Amino acid sequence: MVTLLGRAGRLQEACELTMPMQPHSRAWGTLLLACSVHNNVEFGEIAAQRRFDLEPNATAYYSLLANIHSSAGRWDDVRRLRKLWKEKKLSKLSGCS
Repeated sequence: MVTLLGRAGRLQEACELTMPMQPHSRAWGTLLLACSVHNNVEFGEIAAQRRFDLEPNATAYYSLLANIHSSAGRWDDVRRLRKLWKEKKLSKLSGCS
């Protein structure tokens, strides 16, 4: 459902979707990707934070959130994320997404 709603641009509905169990990290990653496609910073930050809470070392999602911020011209947020990335000593494999 998260994928379907996200692809349709219905990000608020995807974010508020109630499930009988806690959403796993892939559901939050899917929502973050949909936020990137639809340039939605607000829900992108929510999805990223939930994803980072579940998997703090998922480097591709830091990069994805930084790209969402850069698309919105929020350069201070991009710098903050890159600094956090360096502080955690995370690295993304080149050519992987």
